[in-house]
Amino acid sequence: LSSKILIKWTSSTQAGALFGRGGKQSAMVGFNGGNGTGWYALPWSADGNSYKLVQYGSAQVAGRWLARVDEDIEYGGCSNDSIGILQLDKPQATMLGGFTLNVTGPCFRPTDVLKMQIDENTLDCERLDMVMARCVVPVNSIFKTGQVIIRLSVDGGKNYPWWNKFYILMPSLARRQVNLINDPVVLNNNWRSFNPDNLTLTWPAANITVNPNAQVDITLWGYWEDVLGHSFEQIGSIARNSPNRGVFSFNPRTMSKTDMKPDAWRKYTGGLLQIRVSQDWMKDRGDGIYWSDMIPFGWYFHDVWQYQMGKNWATDMCIDWFQYDGRRENFYMFLENSQPCPCTLDQALLDIGRYVALMDCDINGDHRCYYTQGAQHCVVSVRSVWTGAGQVCCYDWQGWLMFSQDYEFNDQYLRFYSAGVPYRAHPYGAFPYKRPPYVPSLSNFYNDLLPYEYCCKWAGHCEFYFWRRITSGCQDYRPPAVGYIYGEGHIITYDGTRYTFNGKGYYVLTTLKSKNNHMMVQVRMEHPPKTLWNSEVPATVVTGLAAQDNDSAVVQIYARKEFRRWRYKTDVYVDGTRVFFDTPWQKLQTFKGVTIRSRPRNMNMSELEVMFDTGMGLLVQEARGTLNVIVSVPPEYNETYAYRTDTFGYPRTEPATGLFGTGKCANFYRTMGLFGTFNNDKRDDLTTPDCNVVNTNYPPSEIEARNVYYEFGERWRADGIRHPLLFQTKFQPIYNPLTFASMNYQPIFDPWRNQNTTFWESLIFTREEVRVTCQGSPSCEFDYLTTGRREIGIDTLMNERKFEEQKRLGEKILISCGPLTKNYGVLKYPPGNNYLDGVTVTFTCQPDYFLHGDQQRHCINGTWSPGWWPWCRWRDEEHALKWFTGIIVSLLIVAVLVAIFCYCNSMKKEKLKRRGRQYAIGSFGPRTMKAVDPSLQKTAPTQPYPPSELDAAKGVGGLNGRMNLPTGARFSETTA
Repeated sequence: LSSKILIKWTSSTQAGALFGRGGKQSAMVGFNGGNGTGWYALPWSADGNSYKLVQYGSAQVAGRWLARVDEDIEYGGCSNDSIGILQLDKPQATMLGGFTLNVTGPCFRPTDVLKMQIDENTLDCERLDMVMARCVVPVNSIFKTGQVIIRLSVDGGKNYPWWNKFYILMPSLARRQVNLINDPVVLNNNWRSFNPDNLTLTWPAANITVNPNAQVDITLWGYWEDVLGHSFEQIGSIARNSPNRGVFSFNPRTMSKTDMKPDAWRKYTGGLLQIRVSQDWMKDRGDGIYWSDMIPFGWYFHDVWQYQMGKNWATDMCIDWFQYDGRRENFYMFLENSQPCPCTLDQALLDIGRYVALMDCDINGDHRCYYTQGAQHCVVSVRSVWTGAGQVCCYDWQGWLMFSQDYEFNDQYLRFYSAGVPYRAHPYGAFPYKRPPYVPSLSNFYNDLLPYEYCCKWAGHCEFYFWRRITSGCQDYRPPAVGYIYGEGHIITYDGTRYTFNGKGYYVLTTLKSKNNHMMVQVRMEHPPKTLWNSEVPATVVTGLAAQDNDSAVVQIYARKEFRRWRYKTDVYVDGTRVFFDTPWQKLQTFKGVTIRSRPRNMNMSELEVMFDTGMGLLVQEARGTLNVIVSVPPEYNETYAYRTDTFGYPRTEPATGLFGTGKCANFYRTMGLFGTFNNDKRDDLTTPDCNVVNTNYPPSEIEARNVYYEFGERWRADGIRHPLLFQTKFQPIYNPLTFASMNYQPIFDPWRNQNTTFWESLIFTREEVRVTCQGSPSCEFDYLTTGRREIGIDTLMNERKFEEQKRLGEKILISCGPLTKNYGVLKYPPGNNYLDGVTVTFTCQPDYFLHGDQQRHCINGTWSPGWWPWCRWRDEEHALKWFTGIIVSLLIVAVLVAIFCYCNSMKKEKLKRRGRQYAIGSFGPRTMKAVDPSLQKTAPTQPYPPSELDAAKGVGGLNGRMNLPTGARFSETTA
């Protein structure tokens, strides 16, 4: 607590003052944040009218200024001003609502009608006293995340002159005051199980209410949505009017469900638990309401589902979801092309701007990986596609992409292999937030996580889930380009050029201005701490960074000074508002067009990821007061030809001019700056804004280093004329502005020269020690020699080698053939890298199965070798089918032979009939005579009986040796 009642005027000699008075700068009045950290100005500081401080105050006493002293200063008391900034008792709260806000700012009169606007909601507030008012945000009123504006009115809503910024947390990241305890001994007593016999939950009883005799209600709130709308409502309870002991255990099988909402089992398969004060929680002076994590309600509806749907209720629910999801819009077709998965873990870790670690499967944080068992690390796309879908990619412990197509049809297989799948609803939600499937956390929980529960965990038929959620391949993935500035101005450009630039002031690190993007990243460079022999270091380091892409929020990050780093390593500002990342629920925050993340295990804000919606990303790492910055730009930022377009949008033949200068800079959209020109060509990396190219070698000679400094680096100074300055003057250090801005400054270009050697240096280290320590790294040698500190040189060496390896592996373009689909019982080898170019995949079957199809396939230049899809058949079924096939084939052969015999016999009969025989040889039936032309009967009358054998032998009346008939008339005859 800081209370100022006596204020004296003073100034610094560096500002031109003499004995503390006079000078070029008006008096700056303020105080530090405790323990000598920071500087916070009082009103009218440096305005020339600081005498008003003794006439006014923040505690209704003239000259008294009351403030809570901490990293974030909060002034006490109230003000009679007509406009100002509100002070809030908390900086953020959950999207679910059910929280109170105590506000201070204006002095509240008894007749004031207080109203608050938060996002699109207008609330009534209660006056507690002259200084403080209390506003209650009800449940189910806000469906949005990110930074919103809170406004307060004292005249019933006619004007809202008092305001401040407030952050709305998504439910999956919000602070969980209700802890759901899983039994480590009896594994079935789990909140995600559908048949536990004992469940336990805890909550901070002392904070939920100030009344020690208060009772609480433990209720269930279910979430449901379809394509038209969504609902979040209370559907039942676990306990009513229970003592507020902070812990509660119960048996779900014997729990009463008398107040369960009718037909709730049809819609609400999951949601949250709420604990609230039983009577008038909105009037209670405590927190009032606590929420749990999102969980499925299998333990609550198990008996109802089994009664209504039968013993196969889980399978029926899975199939119903499978059919319903298949009738919905195919989000996969929009996600696959725009956000393909990185092929390897190295690519995913380097793609800072387009992918971020999945919250519950992070190699550097929470590694439960409940939905992605067997994964070393998972990433999710930073932004969603227009349908609200998001990409999720997981990597095994060898760094290979895991595919759902490799899933084995075995419920035990999920214990060690569950691939990442695309989500219909992005976990972070998307604009407009308030309608499905864009609701943060809840839409993802309902559409993507709950189906995993009742398909994979409850029904044991995960194939239905993976058929609808197929892992995206990496055939269309193109890695980003990365640049790095580290140590004392050492730079590795996007295209791999190395050089050192020790400017002093503000500089353009990288920039792009095109018809679709306007990106700018600037750095502030100043002297590091003095050498061990107490002299100024003739070089500079990066101590500040400012970035913006298109119309996003401006992000500023500053390294804190030596005696201010005991708690935080950096100060972060977003659009002028200071933000913190030191609590678990603040680790990931979204703002206008940008998302900022601090790794879960990093509590001092020394490592920050800044991800813009355009795909550009920054990794800022603080070390000993220096910022090492990696900038990742997507392939779309590569050099592209610029066309003028006519009225209808069609390109003309003449190029646009005046983008950056003349020549090639005028005809191309180019990503330029200290990080070089991004076009995969090292020859023009050091290009000035006027499109002049400076050549250099590495390590450079003194002449080359001097040329790079004056002819290239200094041309990229952000002076506010050619390039607008993103840094805000209110955050410039007051200790000595000359440390980062001096027109007479000249750095050292060759520390190995004898003229740059001092006597004190030889007392601390030798040149040979430098060579041995740095192992041939010019950057390490430069930092070691200029600072005299061995640890600085080693840090530079390690950071350089680490980045070189990251860049080599992460920017490598890999050719993928995509995963090969396999059926039930098929085993694929190798289990990891079975999709990249040059890989041979071998298929086998489980011991009880036989393999069909091609056993091996080869990935050649992005295409699999021709072949049949492999599949397996059960051994008993295989034997039965073989016997059945043998019998059928034998019968078919016999049938074919019989058919051939019958056919030949019929053909011969037909042939004999055509020959005209009348009697069949060996036949005992009556014989018939073939019909004869009536005209022939006149000359040869018909004989009533056949001739005797004697007449036939004698040829009696026979023209043909048998009977006296004309030629062509004879008896028909068949052979036996």
